[in-house]
Amino acid sequence: VFYNILTNACKFCTHGSIVIDADISEERDTLEVSITDTGVGIHPESVKRIFEPFEQESNSSRRSFGGIGLGLAISKQVIQLHGGDVSVASTPG
Repeated sequence: VFYNILTNACKFCTHGSIVIDADISEERDTLEVSITDTGVGIHPESVKRIFEPFEQESNSSRRSFGGIGLGLAISKQVIQLHGGDVSVASTPG
């Protein structure tokens, strides 16, 4: 799961940075991991559906990276099966 999300950040961040941050909350017995990048971003209408099976950003430059749009959907399902959650915040450009 972590590898899938991290490789997505690497695919769409051709220059700039990727930052991985982790916070442990002992009170809530949780681990929060965030991956922040300076990549191309995701359009707001696409953010709503990127965790759906077979969905990808429709822009042709994004499709050039391949894949069939299952990685994030499977990652979300696995995370939720373990009692967690996954979300995205993005600004295109």
